[in-house]
Amino acid sequence: MLDRSLSLILPAGVFLLALMGTGTAAGPLRFNRDIRPILSNACFQCHGPDDKKREGGLRLDLREGAAAVLKSGVAAIVPGDPDHSGLLERITSHDPDEIMPPSESKKPPLTEKETATLRQWIAEGATYESHWAFMPLSEAPPPSVENTEWVRNPIDCFILSRLEQESLPPSPEANRPTLLRRISLDLTGLLPTPEELSAFLADSAPDAYEKAVDRLLASPHYGERWGRHWLDQARYADSNGYSIDGERVMWPYRDWVIHALNTDEPFDRFTMDQLAGDLLPNPTKAQLAATAFHRNTVINDEGGVDAGQVRVETTMDRASTTGAVWLGLTVACAQCHTHKYDPITHRDYYGFYAFFNTAQDSNNIGPTVDIARGELLPGFFKPEEPLEVKASSAPDTGTGNNNDGGKPKTASRSKPQADPRAAALMIMREQPQPRDTFLLTRGDFTRPDTAAGALLPAVLPAVAPAMDKGSGPDSRLTRLDLAKWLTDPRNPLTPRVTVNRVWMRYFGRGLVETEEDFGAQGSPPTHPELLDWLARRFIRDGWSMKKLHRLIVTSAAYRQESEGRQDLREKDPRNLLLGRQERLRVEAETVRDAGLCASGLLNPALGGPSVRPPQPDGVYSFTQRAKKWETSAGAERYRRGLYTFLYRSAPYPLFSTFDAPDFSTVCTRRPRSDTPLQSLTLANDPAFLEMAAKLAARMATAAPGEFAATLDARLRHGFILTVSRGPSAGELTTLRAYTAGARDDFTADEPAARSMARDFPADPVLAPAEAAALTCAARVLLNTDNFITRE
Repeated sequence: MLDRSLSLILPAGVFLLALMGTGTAAGPLRFNRDIRPILSNACFQCHGPDDKKREGGLRLDLREGAAAVLKSGVAAIVPGDPDHSGLLERITSHDPDEIMPPSESKKPPLTEKETATLRQWIAEGATYESHWAFMPLSEAPPPSVENTEWVRNPIDCFILSRLEQESLPPSPEANRPTLLRRISLDLTGLLPTPEELSAFLADSAPDAYEKAVDRLLASPHYGERWGRHWLDQARYADSNGYSIDGERVMWPYRDWVIHALNTDEPFDRFTMDQLAGDLLPNPTKAQLAATAFHRNTVINDEGGVDAGQVRVETTMDRASTTGAVWLGLTVACAQCHTHKYDPITHRDYYGFYAFFNTAQDSNNIGPTVDIARGELLPGFFKPEEPLEVKASSAPDTGTGNNNDGGKPKTASRSKPQADPRAAALMIMREQPQPRDTFLLTRGDFTRPDTAAGALLPAVLPAVAPAMDKGSGPDSRLTRLDLAKWLTDPRNPLTPRVTVNRVWMRYFGRGLVETEEDFGAQGSPPTHPELLDWLARRFIRDGWSMKKLHRLIVTSAAYRQESEGRQDLREKDPRNLLLGRQERLRVEAETVRDAGLCASGLLNPALGGPSVRPPQPDGVYSFTQRAKKWETSAGAERYRRGLYTFLYRSAPYPLFSTFDAPDFSTVCTRRPRSDTPLQSLTLANDPAFLEMAAKLAARMATAAPGEFAATLDARLRHGFILTVSRGPSAGELTTLRAYTAGARDDFTADEPAARSMARDFPADPVLAPAEAAALTCAARVLLNTDNFITRE
């Protein structure tokens, strides 16, 4: 237990380095694996890429800088000679004026092990490496393993090889009910039906599991499930943000995402459509709608807003979001100064920013295109249909990025439509003439460095491939060129970042745990060869997301049990080596969707405008602007969580309770908390009370008859509906006693029984006490850890 507690508070890199090993026993030290994490944490802030904040003229992230003789006449690092290396002298000093890192840096002194590692590395010649994430994809083949019977595809060779190095066996395959529930939740976000479970258990064919995977990948609900992950990154919401937080229409973009994923649009095209669909030759309406990715930026309706400041902040958001989503880099850290840790200069940032500084914008309001309900999702749109793109009524005429002058301009905004089947969706379009982009001193929009001259759009020099000629006038680079650069097979970051995030969804953490930071401060990959093999395979498979999903979920590694083991707790307490699967609390929307599935209330309709399911009163009591929440009627109130209307200033309470972001900025990974409020919500939220009553009715219908005689059968069916398995003997005994006791209590208090059973349907007909008792049993099932956990 002590080991597990420590694993929660110590940095991931500490455990990773311990697993990977250091020292001559594992061969020579490697800079990226053994040295860079030490120097990055302790030294790079003052002795790294940022030349304006560099202390003493010493740069330690490059070998030539580290080995240069300083004014003191000493080099920080003398390759092969640790005794004459000034770095070791300073980090081992007991003089408070000499020791590094200095006390004012608030960084702890290096440990004896870290010091010994640096000494050994210098003695071995102090060989540097480029940061692993910027290096070309390796071509290492799957390694040989001893337990070949366990291997189902090449992924398993990489996983098993590391386990065998630690003398750890993999875990057995999970039982079939667990497997079906796992892949159903992972691929569609929905629970398997009892009929699907029965069919799967009855299928004795050797490829029964693969057939289930293919069925789920072909389901239209696959696009909804994986669309939700993408919409987090797109910072999708139905409101403008800030305190006024007015409504806007963005749902056609959501429809486009779902359809693109369902049709397995290649990821390179998926990228191009969203970043530059408007710049393609003769773009279709769908390609224009895709560019709403960067119209998800917040809109500031507050009084006294400076239009120039808002546009600069909007452009910064687009640049930073693009860097985070496709490159896994903290690009935004360079908007005020050169990056402290990664090779992104202040100037590099504004070259990247310039790609987005040419959009038609006034407070993130621009041109629109009319989209009819259902037009994008089914895919029946005809490309030859003439397009009507509505220009902004007050186009931005600013030429600089420091100030557009005056008050915010009135423009064509995509307001909610009277006809809910159509919408004016904001899209990206370029200015007739590009704006000048200047480096902003300290990121201040009022301090453009005009003396240094205007900057042209430019890709990040540290990331291959180089690109200096584009498709724009005078060979100027455009957003279309940026999209092509991001998905160029020579670019090592985009495929690594993308496959890593997909892996994270299936195992709880990525092969690179810091999936949002592939830079020097991020974690190194636990399985670097596997990461690169997956990235290459992704490209070779035509950037097919569905092929990547199928490859991962059909591996033996994915199909393992998730139960803990003593040997894994001792050797790999954080399961970095993947000797078992992970138990994962499902995301907020899936909590709701699972309740709708279990209760039989789910409306499976795809796409269209957002809906307003029941929510507690008083949600908007503390927002600046009163908001009307007219609960959707009929089947619309039972739509999937994906379609719930999202106010940024006051998100749907259930979702906030289960860690959904506010979508004001990019979110690439949601946290997973465990709080009493979550249990209270599942027990008392109006929507879940209704679900519990309908679940109880399904349990009663499955086993008609006298209450006591049918109770066990009803409870067993409740388990099937909620956790896709039957109860254990202990679970059944406990729930039976609870339900029978509840019936007795409600028999003695009919008003309480009628209140508890108020949402119980008229059919089947049960006495109030029986309906109330079964509703209580259903509430218990919906409030279990098993129900909201993907095993």
